[in-house]
Amino acid sequence: MDATFNKAPTSPAAHLGTPPVNAGLLRRLLNHCPCLFNQIDVAATARAMVHFCEITLKSRIDSNNVHDAFLIQHPHKGPPFDPPPLKSGGDGGTIMEFLCSEVLRSVGIPPMELDADKWPVWTMPGHVLLNEGKMNALRAFGDILIPCAPTNLVVSVKSEAARERLLYSSNAIEGIGFGFFKEPDEFWTESRMALYKRMGFSAIYMPDETHDAVMSHVKGAGTEKHAVNINGTDLYRSLSKFGADIKRVIGRSSMAL
Repeated sequence: MDATFNKAPTSPAAHLGTPPVNAGLLRRLLNHCPCLFNQIDVAATARAMVHFCEITLKSRIDSNNVHDAFLIQHPHKGPPFDPPPLKSGGDGGTIMEFLCSEVLRSVGIPPMELDADKWPVWTMPGHVLLNEGKMNALRAFGDILIPCAPTNLVVSVKSEAARERLLYSSNAIEGIGFGFFKEPDEFWTESRMALYKRMGFSAIYMPDETHDAVMSHVKGAGTEKHAVNINGTDLYRSLSKFGADIKRVIGRSSMAL
């Protein structure tokens, strides 16, 4: 195996054959070394797709480049993968969640490991992926849990459109929206701002361009007093602030968000 798979990923991808191992070992091998998806004709996992975003960026994902990573993995949106996976894969929603998870990891808040029974091993600072293990039963509440007091924060990760899917994802618990939203008019009406607060959102993070357009319209309409959360701070924020904001409140008070 070393003789076949001892080279760095290439662009374009090149199939070098299938390793002579059983399926379980192959899954563990690919999880440990996702670059092999560049050389093996197997659909890449969501985690591997995020890894190829980082290789293309030549940087770990953080608050400042997460939108660039989103564009790379999105067909026809940004620059192509370099190097690419041989066969793209991964559910789009799960890829979005892992992009958000990597931003948290970049500020010292890694995902919690799962124990033998598939429950998260609670460590701080850390975040819980609600799409993994037995926490998947709670996924209706959101995608990522951030431990805080007096209530935990639950991040709802979306792609480019908010619509009612984001609005109702908070379930009247303390929610955070995180997405690559491109339609500012989904956010700037007084009624929509009121609804987000009524549904329990403390903050909604979006790309700089969208955030600038939303706030320019809100200020022009003289309705900026509505663009605040229950804590009296900004309801709408740039993605570039996400990591630092969560690092400031995790394990402390969610009321400081």
